Amino acid sequence: MPPELPASALYATPSLGRLWKKVHRSCSPFVLRPSLWKLYVRPAPTLRKILSSKSYHWIALGCAEARKESLLLPRLPPPSSFHAADTNLNLARRALRHIRSPRKSCHSVDLTSAQLPPSITRIPKPWLISLFGVLPNLDPLPLLARLRRAMSSADLLLLSANLAPGQAGFAGARQVLPQYDNPPTRQWLETAVQRYRPRLPKGRLEFGVFPDPREKSLARIEARWTSNRPTRIVFSSRRPTAAQVEGWIFKAGLRKVARFLDPHQEEGLWLVKPV
Repeated sequence: MPPELPASALYATPSLGRLWKKVHRSCSPFVLRPSLWKLYVRPAPTLRKILSSKSYHWIALGCAEARKESLLLPRLPPPSSFHAADTNLNLARRALRHIRSPRKSCHSVDLTSAQLPPSITRIPKPWLISLFGVLPNLDPLPLLARLRRAMSSADLLLLSANLAPGQAGFAGARQVLPQYDNPPTRQWLETAVQRYRPRLPKGRLEFGVFPDPREKSLARIEARWTSNRPTRIVFSSRRPTAAQVEGWIFKAGLRKVARFLDPHQEEGLWLVKPV
């Protein structure tokens, strides 16, 4: 497998954060298809039943500007505190503008790290952790296992995954490939390549669907930087089926409480807790 740029390299500066934001606004199904907004409020009745009798602290991991969290938050009992955490601290600061909470903070977090930073682990429990739009872009099972180790029995994790629609993962991934291979995404990734150090040689981006290196039955969309030197993977996004996501949840030592799928089966939400 070609070597891969660290995911943090794509969001490391404010200008890259702005380019990602442009991609999100112009290409994201969440923005372009308002019916997806409803997906992020569907967990509210289930969460209200669980959270109505206790205090909790919300940790929004990989929150970007927290648009999805801000849809759900008004429909839940108010958290005792809200914590926005993202690789790009500037995005996490912006997220707090959309959040109404008497106590809130922002944090820089590298979700590829072996542990959550102390600024997160010191937050009082119980936690409601949201992990929206992150899982397919990182190695999912190790990430879920790391979160499971940090969770107590009373904590909840609400995670989303961009899915390959249908039962055939690779055919479904090819169906959604235009969501990635487009001019705004190319501009974002090419800028990240230009700013990466050590500098990469002159080349071009090529998009395609490939087997995940750790799970050959899992479809992964990749943007590869090809040149006269060895190829580098600049960006990758796993597009699992719903069944594959539930396999990761089980293997990580978590238990499904509820599942919510959008009508196109391109996105899903899972509410889980430690076994």
